[in-house]
Amino acid sequence: MKATIHPDYLIRTIAGEHILIGCGEQINLSHMLMVNETAVFLIRKLQEGIATTEALAQFLTEEYNVTYPEALTDTETLIRQLAEQGVVVISE
Repeated sequence: MKATIHPDYLIRTIAGEHILIGCGEQINLSHMLMVNETAVFLIRKLQEGIATTEALAQFLTEEYNVTYPEALTDTETLIRQLAEQGVVVISE
C-alpha cells in the first residue's frame, strides 16, 4: 500500500502532546489529531517522501523494538486512520 500525506499538515508539540493540524486551506482548529511518538515518527517519514507501508514498517523496526509483521500491521492501521481523517491518500 502506498500513502501520500497532504502537504499542509504539520506536527506541533503543545504542553508535551503531539498534535497533527492542518494549515493553509486545511486549517480547522476544531479538528486537531493528537498522535503518539510512533505516529509522529511515521508521519515524518511520510513527509520525507517515504510512501509505502512496507518501507515505513522497515523504518519502524529499525527505530523501535518491534518485529516486521507487527510494524506492518501497525503502519497499515495508522495509514488507514489518517486516510479516514483526510490527512493521507492511499493508493495500491
